[in-house]
Amino acid sequence: MKPHNKKNLPRSAVKIAQQLLKKDEDGLEELRMHDFPDDESAHDDELTEQLYAEFSADVQAIQAELSREYGAPSSKGKADSDGIPLNGVFDYAIWQVADKQLFVAAHHEDRGVPIVLWLGTVPK
Repeated sequence: MKPHNKKNLPRSAVKIAQQLLKKDEDGLEELRMHDFPDDESAHDDELTEQLYAEFSADVQAIQAELSREYGAPSSKGKADSDGIPLNGVFDYAIWQVADKQLFVAAHHEDRGVPIVLWLGTVPK
């Protein structure tokens, strides 16, 4: 089974990051989502593995773009991070920008729920 609902990534993650960083409150912007159309596809391990690889590649691409603007991430990894307010994170990068943390993260809380790629900010 092939992945469905692949969306193009935004043209500029930096522009979105700049908008999020200007806000006083925390910010969260959905960059891509894969919603499983049925229970069968949600339990297809091969499909899920393929989607994880695609979303991880998206994290790496956005990380490269943001690193040109904000320098190397202060943290990155392939598992949940205390610095990211999401459950089921399987790939992420975090930057310290002024008084905030900027992050890109791919997460999947459980089978049957969407896989989502986020760009967000939280206070340090």
